[in-house]
This record gives sequence, C-alpha cells and structure tokens, in this order.
Amino acid sequence: MKTLFTLMVFFYSLVSISQTPGIPMFDTSGKQYIEYIPGNLPIIISAPHGGLKLSGLTAFRENASGTPVSTNFPDNDPTLPDRSCGTVEMDDNTDVLIRKIQKAIFDATGCYAHVIINNLHRTKLDPNRIISEAACGDADAQFYFNEYHRFIDMASADVENTYGKGLYIDLHGQSHAIPRIEIGYRITATAMNGTNLNTVNASQTNIANLIADNLNNLTAEQLMRGNSSLGALFQNHSNTSYAGLGFSGCGRVKGYRAIPSNFDGGSTSCDDMHPDSNAYFDGFFYDSERHGSGPAASDGKGGGGHVDGIMTEVNRRVRDMGSPYDARTATLFQFAIDYGSVLVNYIDTHYNDYSAFTYSSTTFDGSVTPTATPTITGSSAGAFTSTPAGLVINSSTGAIDVTNSADATYTVTYTVGCNLYKTAQTIEINNNTLSVKDNELERKSFKIFPNPATDVVHYIFPKQVSRVEIFNLLGQRFHAQNLSNTVEGQVDVKGLYRGNYIMVFYDDNDIAIARKMILKN
Repeated sequence: MKTLFTLMVFFYSLVSISQTPGIPMFDTSGKQYIEYIPGNLPIIISAPHGGLKLSGLTAFRENASGTPVSTNFPDNDPTLPDRSCGTVEMDDNTDVLIRKIQKAIFDATGCYAHVIINNLHRTKLDPNRIISEAACGDADAQFYFNEYHRFIDMASADVENTYGKGLYIDLHGQSHAIPRIEIGYRITATAMNGTNLNTVNASQTNIANLIADNLNNLTAEQLMRGNSSLGALFQNHSNTSYAGLGFSGCGRVKGYRAIPSNFDGGSTSCDDMHPDSNAYFDGFFYDSERHGSGPAASDGKGGGGHVDGIMTEVNRRVRDMGSPYDARTATLFQFAIDYGSVLVNYIDTHYNDYSAFTYSSTTFDGSVTPTATPTITGSSAGAFTSTPAGLVINSSTGAIDVTNSADATYTVTYTVGCNLYKTAQTIEINNNTLSVKDNELERKSFKIFPNPATDVVHYIFPKQVSRVEIFNLLGQRFHAQNLSNTVEGQVDVKGLYRGNYIMVFYDDNDIAIARKMILKN
C-alpha cells in the first residue's frame, strides 16, 4: 500500500513541482514554514522539533552569506495560535544540525541527502504526532502537518524510484542524564534489555525491510547491536575531539556513545547495549512509523515499502555551537561531519548494491552472441556508459550490439542516482567473423583498408554512409568528416599520429558501425 502511494506522490511531484538537489522548496502558503531540500542519495533526514519561527525567541542563526547574526522570530501569525495539547519543548539546534549534516554529506560525496525541516516552533506544530495532537484541532496547523509529510512522501518516492531502497532518519534531541545518542527502531526498552533481538518480531520494527534484505544477511541482533550497527559506527568513529572533552565517560576515547550498540562498559550507566532502567527513546513515534518499513502509524498511514525508518535522539552536548551562539565549547559542527560520514558508511555497509550488474562473460564474439545483455541485480533506474568509443551499447539496459561494435577492450560502467554509486566491468569484443548484416551483403561487405594505414583509409560499405568520426582508445575524438551518403570512398588520416583508433561510420539515421584502425605513419 505504501509503495503504491509513494509512487503516486512521486509522479505527481514530477508534474507539479521541479525538484533540484540542494535547492530549497517550501510549503504552498508562501510563509516558508515547512522546508524541503531535495536530494539525490538514498538518505532522507527530517527535523520536526527544531524550528524557531513564531516562537517569539531571539537566537543567533546564519544569514544568507553564512554569517551568524542575532535574529528575532516574532510570534506574529494569528492564524497559528499556540497548541492547546501535547508537548511543546523544542529540540535545540536540530534545525542547524540537520543542515550541517546535509552539507557535510555533500562535501564528502558531491551528492545530497533529502532534508525536510519544520521551521515552526513546537508550540505551533508537532508533526511527529498523530494529526489530532500535532495540530490540536487547528485547521491551519493541519495544513502544515500535511505539507511536512507530503515532502517526506515525495523524498521517499524518489528514493524508491531511483534506488529501490533507502533509509529515513528522524532527527531529534534529548537531554537525558547519560550523554549518548539514543537510536529507536520501534523496539521497547524491555525487549532491548533482552539478550537476543532475534526473538523480536522483525516485521514490527521500523527497519523490517533491512532485516529481511541486507547485503551481508545479518540478523536483527547483528544489525542493531553488532559491529556494523548504526550505534557501533557512532561508537567507533575515529574522531577524538568530542571524547576529549570528557562528556562520554566510561573510558571512551573516540567517537560518540550510542545505544543500542556493541559497547558494554560494565555498569548500567556504561552499558550501551541495553537501556537497563535508564531513559531511552525507543522509536514508537509517528514519523518513523509512518515513513519506515514496518507497521503503519496509528492513523493507518504509511508503513511497509523499502525505505527503513530510524529515530535518532542525539544528546545535548553534541549540539553545542560555541560563540556567538552559546557559551559552551562548540561540538555541533564536527558532530555534523561525523554524523554524515556514519550515514554514508551505514548505507555502503548494508544497502549499497544499487549499481550491481554482470555480463555472462568478459569476451564476446558477434557470430556467437550478437547481443550481450547484462543481468542487473541492483536498481534498474541507472545508466550505462562505456569507454573508449566503439562499443554500441544501450544506455538504459546495457545491451551491447556486439556485431556492430569495434574489436577492442572496453570498460562498461553502470551508474545509479548521483555519481557515488557505480560499478564497472571490463568487456572485450572480438568479432572473428563477419556480422549478420555483413553476411546478408557478403558480396559487397563492409571493409576498411589498408589496415594498418598511413595516409588514407578506404571504405566499402553495404549501404550509404553520411559521416565518420575517429576516436583514440580513451574516447577522445580526433577527426570528423562528412561522406556525402556514399558507399565507397576514402578518409584522410594524414593529420593523425601513429597508434590505435576507432573509426565510427554513421548513416542518415545515426546508426553506427565501428571498426578498429591502426595508423603506422
């Protein structure tokens, strides 16, 4: 049900809204209360509780040029009264943290995570609750609630359409006594205190799809408390600056404490495998339920699909920003960089077979295999390219027209989404006999001669050709010449250096036939 809905949202978004990775777009009110910064990675992050708009507060925030300035956020919209129900405490600085995480991921990869931000203060809207509590019955607040979740649905649909699977993170902040990141999978603290998470019903977690389908066939226990779990990646991050400030305790000298993870320091306050009796946000909340891969949210919306949902409640001390924002030592900016690297690593470890493909062989002869089509085991939404020139390949399916490709060794690359996810395979074309087309016209077959050549190359073609292009084996074009729709003629190659080249002949329909040519001048 969720997959059908998200695909409908995706196709609607293509028609109605232009999405450009890294360029913000906003709700349709014109007030910019709900913000979506589209991405092109299989990562979605939302921040529901960090907004300052209509708070009446003054805080330092970066202006358009990136300079922190004291900014007032007046409570001046009478259409949005304060909520009369639910919790109103904001998650300090998560509005900044989420933007810095997106920037860190872009700086490291050249690609963007999808980011959705509720810029309204929590006194006006809490989109991480069912709509009756999120808006407390106010129709205008309900509109922004729906806009917030529409944007997440759009991002999720884009991830599913491009990558087939991905990860949604709901970013929060908490100030519990133990300074660690609390990771919620929709598993109760009681169950988390057990010795084996494999006894938990995986389909009832928000990462049901990941448990059922991950690259290394890991169990639920391994995915949540193993050496490559999200918590373990935070614990074992190489950065030592935060641990050096002394907040972590428990003998930690690097990374960031996180629960659940693979670290147990002995005492209950140092046990990051089990909550014991300590406070713990378990993930039974609206956002990660609606947009995760487990059960639907309590209103029946969402759930299922192939985008997993995880709630991360980061501790207060990783959100300190230093002067002029606050009087503490800045930690947020480095934490954002490290958080981003953990997410990219997590995707690579558990999800990234996006560009996986293989041909049945590494060598093809057109007389035996006229067309070589790869098996794509990753996403089918990618594009094939090849180098050098001379390989006739379908960019969508990867099918190679072996008979009309020049004899050479090629690198075929399949890229999915942004340029981060790609797989390459070496293919050799060795046509030992004439192609099928050539056999049909055997009396007047396609020839180039002499080969090797010196000054000119003669050609005889079974049909009229309109032009020729000559490439080196790196795919660089060195010569182009119009041939006036002739079936016989010659090509002047005196201006080329000695070496190996690919001659590509085209007819009026841009159908290409390539041959390898050796120049020995």
